[in-house]
Amino acid sequence: MERARERAASIAILTSIPMVAQLIAGRAVRDALFLTEFEAVYLPRVMLAAAALSLGAAMSVSRLMPRWGPRGTALVLAMLNGAIFVFEAALTDVAPRSVAVITYIHVSVLGALVVSAFSSVVNERFDPLYAKTVVAQVGTGAALGGVLGGVVALFLSDAFELATVLYGLGALSVLVALGVWNVGKSTQPQRASDDESNFGIRTIRKDAYLRKVALTIVLLGAVGVLVDYAMKAEADARFTDSASLLSFFAVFYMVTSLLTFVMQAGVAKPLLAKIGLGGTMAILPFAVAISAGLGAAWTGLWTATLGRGTQTVISSSLFRSGYELLYTPVPPLKKRATKALIDIACNRIGYGIGSILVMAIVAVTATADVATSWVLVVATIVALISAWMIRQLHDGYVNELATSLRDGSIVLHSDDIIDATTLHTLAGSAAVMNRHQLLDSIEELGRERDADQSAARREAWLAQLSDLLSEEPRRVLNVLLDDSLSPRLAAHVIDRLGNDVYARPAYRALEQMGPDITGQLVDAMLSSDSPASVRRRVPRLLRKIEDPRAVRGLLEGLKDDEFDVRYRCGHALANLQRGNRTIELPERTIMEAVAREVAADQEQWQHRRLREEVSPDIQGEIDALLEDRDDRNLQHVFTLLSLALDRDAIVLSLRALSSQDANLRGTALEYLHNVLPERIREPLWPRLTERSEQPRSRSMKSSPEDLLQSMQSLMLDRDQLGK
Repeated sequence: MERARERAASIAILTSIPMVAQLIAGRAVRDALFLTEFEAVYLPRVMLAAAALSLGAAMSVSRLMPRWGPRGTALVLAMLNGAIFVFEAALTDVAPRSVAVITYIHVSVLGALVVSAFSSVVNERFDPLYAKTVVAQVGTGAALGGVLGGVVALFLSDAFELATVLYGLGALSVLVALGVWNVGKSTQPQRASDDESNFGIRTIRKDAYLRKVALTIVLLGAVGVLVDYAMKAEADARFTDSASLLSFFAVFYMVTSLLTFVMQAGVAKPLLAKIGLGGTMAILPFAVAISAGLGAAWTGLWTATLGRGTQTVISSSLFRSGYELLYTPVPPLKKRATKALIDIACNRIGYGIGSILVMAIVAVTATADVATSWVLVVATIVALISAWMIRQLHDGYVNELATSLRDGSIVLHSDDIIDATTLHTLAGSAAVMNRHQLLDSIEELGRERDADQSAARREAWLAQLSDLLSEEPRRVLNVLLDDSLSPRLAAHVIDRLGNDVYARPAYRALEQMGPDITGQLVDAMLSSDSPASVRRRVPRLLRKIEDPRAVRGLLEGLKDDEFDVRYRCGHALANLQRGNRTIELPERTIMEAVAREVAADQEQWQHRRLREEVSPDIQGEIDALLEDRDDRNLQHVFTLLSLALDRDAIVLSLRALSSQDANLRGTALEYLHNVLPERIREPLWPRLTERSEQPRSRSMKSSPEDLLQSMQSLMLDRDQLGK
């Protein structure tokens, strides 16, 4: 499976080269053909027509994608794209003006659809974590293809007629189709019903995350049209014949593709790792706003080309690397029905809006130079608006990852959750006292402290104390099981927690005393003079007391020298938070505790190295002890993380790391990579990736039953972490 995945990744990278070479060379031919036959003033009209047709095409693809799957859809689009190139080549000499319009619309519509469908194949073929690497590598191959496309267009502009170039572009579709066929072998569609295949627009309208993605693409589409018109208008004013125009556009696309290659190969991946998706994608609108603003102040061919070049390079490298990852946590059917709509339809809506803006500006301005200047001003404004929109997408991406872990991808059942941290459930727990009962108890305690309380009650209390301090099990148990046991004896009852014989009845007695003994419980837990067996059992009592003193004590217990005390304090806090969502736990304190646990965990790796120095016949026992401690350390870290982050997603992420499903493991790692602070993620990451690799090695050595039992033993109790 690993080898098949790597082979698919290699084919995807190779396929991206001819695909983007065809797209870039096609754009150069498209622009040269149109501006040879028509003036630049007609550009907004053909752009608007292309945008309108793209909407219909994207709607059709969104319906076909759930039925045919990414592979089938991409194959059909690639072959149709090639056939139309051949058709245009045959008509070039017969009807050049018609071919110019058809080629402009064809390349604008189908070229983007082929890229989008191929991206869906790649996106769905790999899990979210591995997709990060593959998408970056495919982007690098695409950038290389762009350079080759520009070089080919420049060479052919001097040596061959445009018809010959169009025939060559049609032939490249065969290579693209072969690549899609091989990459998409593992993405066979799960056939959707008619209702499922028609819900693309409805899904985008209802899904807040997809709405933000769609609006961002609309805004950036408008920006692209504005800067594109500015450059082409200036180029049309400078060059007059088709050869010069084709050479100019070929050089432009070649240089921008080369810069895209450099950005994709050397900058995209480090930026994604350093500043995340939102920061990487936001570079596009900020850079375009700066370059377009410069063009508005000093309008000319070089400034207009700079604005368009900036938009082309960054959108095809940095922005694309982040944008494709936005879809990785989206469920396959929803992704198939909506991605083409957003990639193409929303982009073309932006094209339409941008074209209308250009036509309006051209209509009200006196000269072409003034029109170009105002077009760039509007481009600057729209780019800044889109920058603000992109800032919203990163949080949406993280939330969508968390949702993908919850909504059925991973299901927790009560019968497959193992609690490896607490003692056996006590038989017969006391009911929680209501407010009136608590007030009555307080009044009763006051009466007991009163000097004139009855001698009989005083004698009963002394008798309970005498029995409790005795070493006779029967007398001690009789006192602990007595519902009239006074809270004044709480300190002595707490001492009995350390004895396994008395632990359960002592729990029950202390639970009945309730919040009145919170301070004593906290003192006993934190005191180094208390036996370890007592200190590690107290947090179980504090987890049921919604008192600020209990919370403060448990937070302080996270600093304890004893791991078992810290471990149980973390679970107690999780129980309190689950039962009362109004309880506020300081995130900084929690994250500091996580950082300490992660740092302390490095000692375990030292123990692993020492293992190699001992006799082989006891290494197995050491391995078992270390594995158990490792699991408990990791469980404790995730318990603490659940206090500060999304509880459900954190719990399910830990489970997903032990899943047999590579996609779930990748989704969990990707989610954790985004939500964990860097100072915690960096030292913890080797442990997480090691856990993710364990199911594959175990599956070759263990039966499914053994593996299930092993996975269950690593799970946190959902009752402890909460929903």
